[in-house]
Amino acid sequence: MQEPDIHFGKSKKLRYGENPHQRGWYIETDEGADDPLSLQKFEFQQGKELSYNNYLDMDAALLALSHLGDLSPTAGEAAVVIVKHGNPCGASLRENIAQAYEAAWYGGDPLAAFGGVMAVNKEIDGELAEKMIENFFEILMAPSIRKEAAAVFAKKPNLRVLINTALRAPKPSPAYQMHKVRGGMLVTDPDSEPLPVSALKAVTMRPPTEQETEDLLFAWALCRSSKSNTITAAKGRTLIASGVGQQDRKRCAELCVSKAGERMRGAVAASDAFFPFRDTTDVLLDSGVTAIIQPGGSIKDQESIDACNEAGAAMAFTGRRAFRH
Repeated sequence: MQEPDIHFGKSKKLRYGENPHQRGWYIETDEGADDPLSLQKFEFQQGKELSYNNYLDMDAALLALSHLGDLSPTAGEAAVVIVKHGNPCGASLRENIAQAYEAAWYGGDPLAAFGGVMAVNKEIDGELAEKMIENFFEILMAPSIRKEAAAVFAKKPNLRVLINTALRAPKPSPAYQMHKVRGGMLVTDPDSEPLPVSALKAVTMRPPTEQETEDLLFAWALCRSSKSNTITAAKGRTLIASGVGQQDRKRCAELCVSKAGERMRGAVAASDAFFPFRDTTDVLLDSGVTAIIQPGGSIKDQESIDACNEAGAAMAFTGRRAFRH
């Protein structure tokens, strides 16, 4: 990629900033002009004015949905992602959008999903809209909604509904990532390359099964869409729990396990960075996890591998880290 040459364009005043006593703006960049999923290209159908945090969560939902899109390149499967405070708390891939919604909301973390942002890759009909409004979420992002669905959502006038047909086949943005820091701006290449099955390296005596591999790639997609440090757990291509934003990896695993409870049995887990000690691995294995995906590269990798071998579990290395700050 070329050296960054980023220019800012039109600005839009937001409902408020990160907190109600702060002001906020959304400022377009020239890179967004070519991105079909730029936030300014969504059609606002209904609802309250958007705030600063709404934009952050919409962006996070698009990131997660796009990484799931890499797992279903034909766009044949239905995907639902629910984000709260920048992290996926519900996500699923299913044959149809109604099944994906049920799995994402009720199979994930409904407590965290309350008041969240939801992004989907399929059209919403009236029947599904009726089910959706039984729960409280702030924003729906969809490629299209039917007229009867629009009438249902109108019963919730504060619900924001945004439409963009490009959501039918979401892909990660190729644009630079920027983060304002005191005195300047940090800019980095995007972490947008998909992780193919061929890149996985099985390091245990038992390699992951085909079903475990599907779930491991799914868990990795949600892990790399979450704030570091992160441990995510998935089963049947559904996010069942995650431990995010912790300073040590063991606490991430403990938080994930505490949220999922017995649902961890038979699940798989993903870590966005290597395990410095086997203690995190033990937490996951003791909860009933059967397979783990992680970057590898620790000087104590073998300890985690041994722990999996002792438990009859599988472990695969990605060879790449997936920090997100």
